[in-house]
Amino acid sequence: MASSTSKAEEVTGYVEETPKQQGKVGRHCRRFWWIWLIAFCLFVLVIMIIIVYAILPAVSQKEIDKTVLNLHSFTILEPSPTSLLLSLNSTITGAGGIAAHARLDPMNVSFFLEDHKPIDPFMYLKLPSIKGGSSVPVITTNVTTEIASVSALTEFSALLLGSETLRVAIRGRSTLRAGKLHTKVNYNEVITIKGFNQLKGMEIEEYNLLNRTQQSDGSNLGGKVLIPNPTVFDIQMGDVHINLSFNGQALGNGTIPGLHVRPGNHTYDFRARVQTAALLRLAAAGGGNPVVLDVRGNGTDINGVSIPWLAEPLSSLEVKVPIKARE
Repeated sequence: MASSTSKAEEVTGYVEETPKQQGKVGRHCRRFWWIWLIAFCLFVLVIMIIIVYAILPAVSQKEIDKTVLNLHSFTILEPSPTSLLLSLNSTITGAGGIAAHARLDPMNVSFFLEDHKPIDPFMYLKLPSIKGGSSVPVITTNVTTEIASVSALTEFSALLLGSETLRVAIRGRSTLRAGKLHTKVNYNEVITIKGFNQLKGMEIEEYNLLNRTQQSDGSNLGGKVLIPNPTVFDIQMGDVHINLSFNGQALGNGTIPGLHVRPGNHTYDFRARVQTAALLRLAAAGGGNPVVLDVRGNGTDINGVSIPWLAEPLSSLEVKVPIKARE
């Protein structure tokens, strides 16, 4: 019995001491409230620092990396040896999480070939502010852009003319803003675009013999040539000069004046100075003897100014161009 009484007293004593302890805690908090306030503020500050400097950048970058740039049109006007007039029409899709409700500040992006080592941008372009959403238009119009590297742009032009597809990398850095929160993010995108595929499908659709003496440039052949363009690129190329040959024998040279290649299949005027003997072969094209010419570029210029980053790729590209038989 004594043992039971002792245990009861212990339990009773414990219950009686609890309010006293709570009272001590309350007095302690009232006395040192400022310490607890500082501790709470420090705790909130630490959490905010972790969110702003660790979690927010990581989450934002992850969501930006999920987006996809869809290129609808790319226009190059007024090309010169040192600059371009660019217009870009595209959309960004795939934004989720914070990126779907945030906004990217305007940023300068570089364009370069994906596999080029070291990275050598051929141009830079300033993109406007981009708002979050499931499908966000990104449009720039008539932006004068300096050529960053003529050699890199020449390499890009050669691949664009000669390849069925090519991959172009786009890189930039901007600030992502979500309400009052903001963080720096990297924009890294690689897009696969269609190339001109060596101008396959190019064809002389019609031609006419000209009186050389009546032509200011001495041309004795004129007509229309079909140039297919399966790409999204709209390019002003100027006066494109070409060399013509047949079975390894030079026939003459010609010009596609003021060439402006637009997406799709379009015909363009051409003029040529061809050897008289070769005209007989051309005339036979409608008589069951098809003629396929070898056409190679020989430079391009606008108002007499040569465009080397266009001329060099054209001069290295030889195209088999059939002459459509006359009906």
